[in-house]
Amino acid sequence: MSELIKVAAINDISGSSRCSITVALPILSAFGLQCCVLPTAVLSNHTGYEKYFFDDYTDKMDNFTDKWKEQGLKFGCIYSGFLGSREQIDITRRFFDTFRDDTTKILVDPVMGDDGEIYLTYTPELCEEMKELVCCADVVTPNVTEACILSGIKYTGEEVTPAQAQQMADKIYSLGAKNIIITGVKRGGKS
Repeated sequence: MSELIKVAAINDISGSSRCSITVALPILSAFGLQCCVLPTAVLSNHTGYEKYFFDDYTDKMDNFTDKWKEQGLKFGCIYSGFLGSREQIDITRRFFDTFRDDTTKILVDPVMGDDGEIYLTYTPELCEEMKELVCCADVVTPNVTEACILSGIKYTGEEVTPAQAQQMADKIYSLGAKNIIITGVKRGGKS
């Protein structure tokens, strides 16, 4: 019997929202993958809401990493999502360096905002730091807002044409990402 492929999921746990680990875990499990969760925060709901409870896990993340190193865990994929601080971006970069081998795929979902708005937990400096993390990725999955932030292209709120999406992807590619999938693109008023 072959061992399950492990996916390290560096992301938050949002209690009342269909996002983050609450969505990723069952999907990865349904595909026969073992999801190893490295929580970045526990939230009452995601940060797109005006009010939320935010329990920052920055000071606990290295403890997970240390134990996983001791156990000799190997990951077929490392996926990062919501990161709540510059320190978490640094921790995630170190995690990539520690656990990546020749076969490990890195997926970065640069959770920074939506609908043209940056989440309240993000600063312009943190958005710049995310560009450094994106350069480590095999696959980057920004939504349109995040693609605008990463590419430096102004968000207009209008439908994105294929040429505009390609321009954003090219700029993100120039940061060092190998593959870019822009999510949430609306065509004919539908996502």
